[in-house]
Amino acid sequence: MCSMTSFIDTHCHLDKLDSTPEEAIIEAKQAGVQRMVTVSVDEPSLDFVSSMVQQFPEVYGSVGFHPHDAAELTEDLEQKIRKLALEEKKLIAIGETGLDYHYMYSSAEVQQQVFSKQLQLAVELNLPVIMHSREAETDTLNILQEIPVPPLGVAHSFTSSFEMAKTLIEMGWYIGINGIVTFKNAEDLREVVSWLPLDRLLLETDSPFLAPTPFRGKPNKPAHIPAIATFIAELRGISLEQLSEQTSANAQRLFNFSD
Repeated sequence: MCSMTSFIDTHCHLDKLDSTPEEAIIEAKQAGVQRMVTVSVDEPSLDFVSSMVQQFPEVYGSVGFHPHDAAELTEDLEQKIRKLALEEKKLIAIGETGLDYHYMYSSAEVQQQVFSKQLQLAVELNLPVIMHSREAETDTLNILQEIPVPPLGVAHSFTSSFEMAKTLIEMGWYIGINGIVTFKNAEDLREVVSWLPLDRLLLETDSPFLAPTPFRGKPNKPAHIPAIATFIAELRGISLEQLSEQTSANAQRLFNFSD
């Protein structure tokens, strides 16, 4: 790994890896990944994320409820998210939150209510939002256009349409790209990534999910960011150094990391 090249994994789940967080962080740093954002999805991961950001200088966190777990978000847990985000400066975003109509673990109505609540919380706390949207493009865009939303956010693990990408860019948001871009059947996503303004692109793994080629079928990890970055740099016809510098600057602008 070129010593000039460093990366940020803007979305991972360190609590779900098949290694310890310590091992994953050491391996990531050896691969040039200098910062990681570990993301909560439910009540247990709120506590995990909060403890990780206190233990490891390289780790920042986001607090929120995934659409799969939307039905579990009580008023007390909403207060807990608010309290954590107010008290810990290394909790730098709200999420992941959004809509997922693939499995429907929570009803569409509940998902929409909880997504709206977390968007409002992000506005209240002046934090960016990490958004998940799967097979729910119309409803996602409707919510984003109907209520006040944070000026900054990221559509993580983006697989939606060109039109949705354009709308999000016009809003001033970012697009998170992970190993899916390397998959054989991801031609539409590659078109979006080829077009995407470079100052709106973020790198992520979504570890332990969605390992990039050539690691398909194995658990993903933050150390795989360089494989994703190399693929995107070649797709865009730019150097790996340029991609690493720009995506790291983008992440800094979005999340306002403080050392």
